[in-house]
Order: sequence, then C-alpha cells, then structure tokens
Amino acid sequence: MKKTIHINLAGHAFSMDEDAYERLNTYLEQVKAKLGNTEEAQETFEDINLRIAEIFRSVHPDATSSVTIDNVEEVIKTLGDPGDYETPSDPDETNEFNTSREPYQRKQLFRDPDNRVLGGVCSGMGYYFGVDPLIFRLLFVLAALFYGSSILGYIILWIAIPKAVTLQQRIMMSRATSRPEFLKYRQTGKRKETHLMEGAFRIVSIIIGIILIIISFVSLTGLIMTFALTDLIFENFFTQDVWLSDIEHLFLLPGHHMVAVTGILLTVGMPLLVLFYLGLFLVFRFKKGATAILITSLILWIIGIGLISYSAIEIASEYSDKMEIEERNLLELPSSDTIYIQPSANSLKLGDGEQIFSNNNFTLKKQPAGLVMIGTPNINLLRNQDKFEISIRKTSRGSTSEEALKNSELIEYFFLQDDSLLLLDRYFSIQRPGMIRGQSVDVSIKIPEDKEVILSDEFKYLIQ
Repeated sequence: MKKTIHINLAGHAFSMDEDAYERLNTYLEQVKAKLGNTEEAQETFEDINLRIAEIFRSVHPDATSSVTIDNVEEVIKTLGDPGDYETPSDPDETNEFNTSREPYQRKQLFRDPDNRVLGGVCSGMGYYFGVDPLIFRLLFVLAALFYGSSILGYIILWIAIPKAVTLQQRIMMSRATSRPEFLKYRQTGKRKETHLMEGAFRIVSIIIGIILIIISFVSLTGLIMTFALTDLIFENFFTQDVWLSDIEHLFLLPGHHMVAVTGILLTVGMPLLVLFYLGLFLVFRFKKGATAILITSLILWIIGIGLISYSAIEIASEYSDKMEIEERNLLELPSSDTIYIQPSANSLKLGDGEQIFSNNNFTLKKQPAGLVMIGTPNINLLRNQDKFEISIRKTSRGSTSEEALKNSELIEYFFLQDDSLLLLDRYFSIQRPGMIRGQSVDVSIKIPEDKEVILSDEFKYLIQ
C-alpha cells in the first residue's frame, strides 16, 4: 500500500503518492536552483507551479484521487528539463537556443471534457485553432437556426473526435510544444494581451447572452400564448365568430390536430429553449445540468420533427385516391336562336367576404355567417352538337376511393334553365363538414349547331 501525501500547489489541494511527491519535489528544487533568486525568477517559478497545478487539475478535478508517478513524469516531459529554465540576460538568444533543443509535440484535435457545454467539441476546436471556444459555439447556434444544419454536424464531430482522457492527450490538445508557454508570454507580454482578450470575450459573451435570453424568452412567450390563447386572439381580431379550429378542420382530421400542434411546439420551442439556456450559460457560466438539458432538448426536437413528419404523411395520404362523379342533364331546346349563359345571383354572393386562403382555383373566404369554401369551375362549350346538354363532373381526392367519392358528393354546384336563359353557379361550394381535398368542377355544355351563344363577362375567362 502506497503512502498518500496531501499538498497545496499554487493554491490547489492535491493527494499524491509518496514516490510522485518526491519526484515532483526534486524536479521543482532543480528548477528553482536553475532559475536563481531574482524577483523575475521567483515569478517564473510561481508560474511553473501554477501550470503544473492546472495540468494536475485537468486529470484530477478533486482531491479524492491521487496523483501518480506517471502523471508527474508526463508533466516533467511536457515542461522540459530544469536546464530549460535558465534566465540569461538576452531572452532572444535563450529562446533560439532552447527552441532548437526542445522536442516537438504534435498538436492533436480532441474533445475537451473539462470546459464542455455538451460534448466538448467546440472547446477542443478552440484549443486546436487557438481561438476562444465561444466563437465556435456561436457559429453552431447560428447555423442551427437555419434548418438545424449544425446539429447533425455537431453529432458527427462528437462521434468522430476522440475525447482527451489521459494527461498526455490533454497536453497534446492544448499546446504544440513541450516548452511551457507562460515563459514565452512573460518574455513577450502576450500573457497580458491574452487576459485582455479573455476579458473582452467575456464582456461580448455576456452581451450576446443577454440578447439571446431576451429574444428567446419573448419568442417562447409568444409561441405559448399563440397556442394557449388562440380563441381569445381570434375573437379580438375578428368581429365574426371565426375560430382557428374552423380552419384547422379543413385540412386536418380530428386525430391529427393534437399530433401536429405538439410537433410544431416541440420543433419550434426546443431551439428557442436551447437559445435561452445558451444565453444563461454565456452570462453565468454554470455547467451543472448542461448535458442533460441539451440532450433532452435534442431528443424532444427530433420527436417534434417526427410528429410533424407523421402528420404530413397522414395528410398526404388523404390525397392518395382520386374519384369523380358526373351528372348529365338533357336541356330543353329554346325557341330563340340565341342562348344566354349568365351567373346565378345566389352564387355570386359566395364570392363576397375576406379571402383567407387560396390555392389554384380554390378559395377559403370569411363571411358574416362563417367560413365558406368555394372554387371556380372550368367551363367547356362544345358547339355544333346535335343536342342541348349540360354535363357536370365533380372530382375530389381521399385516403381511399370511398372517401374520395364521399368528398366528391359534398361538392355543390347548380344550374337553372329558363327557355333561352341558362343560369350557372359562378362558384362551386363544399357542404359542411367538408375538407379541402383538391376538389374541382368541370362543366361541359353542348350547343346545337344552329344556336348562337352569348356568354356573361363573369364566365368568359373560365372557358376552356
């Protein structure tokens, strides 16, 4: 059984095996002897202690696990021999001399387990490219706003990039040479610049975090109020009794409504929730619970996309079959040589009101009595025929042929003959409870060869 020694190194408490403590103590005594007793040497020695403590802390975040002799040997290999810490009068010459002697240690891309928010990808990339990880985090967040394009990429990087587990891997992740960088910072003044840059990034991150908190909170509140207070909102904006549920039922089956709404809430709400959490993180820099929150949000977001996809597939299946019914009526041959085709007065009233939705020849309008679904028929005049006849073909779609036929029967379109006057509906309508299923009406009129036709202006552009 090895003896364990508790030490305080640069303000950090560690537990060390006895042989590891003796090896580290000998190394530090040799370094201190090489540096000398000047004030600058003392500051450099303190920096060396701090760097060793940082490396140990990355492997042993608390004092429950002991630092081993192997850990100490890796640190000594990384920081270099005690002779590398001489402080001659000409730093440039020493830099040139020591650079030629110190071995090169290849920098490698790892995931950083210590400064991670989710998987440590951004922190590891920050080490590798020498920039603040915040930049990569913001890039991933911004890319996620555009169709979630960065989420899949992050997951792939999470799987492909190895995690820095051992001390040597953490060293290879954070630097390219075995020479302690803080010596170079002290000689060139880069340490102060680094602190200033870190402070500037901190201020920028707090500002961005506050902006993200405000935007995401307002968006989440608006999203929740939109779905929770739908009836109240529509009641204030529309003076008539027109509700969102009336519009929904035109497109969605009763069982699909809750699935679609839940999918929309999850798909839109989860990215907003992640932005809200990211804003809190940028401001407060807390770490506990980050992984659970982000993974849960990702799972719920994927579930939301799945629910929307399911609803879309179910709606698409409602258009899989197409059926039509045709009504043929032999008209009475008028005594006059001229046939007049005009719109019926009742049908013209269907075109009144505010347009809510329009697709091809189909329109949804809001009228004082409620919502009205109307469509524009296609009219075809067949001249020089041997009889006076009208044919009305009603077409609709459905999930099955039976449903498609039922939807076709819900279409209303009428005509009326008064001698030489033929009154046609300007619009066709759908009986309630009807649903938008690609309904259409085609009207064919056979005109005898000795008859002239005068068509009303409302019908002229409908002629095929």
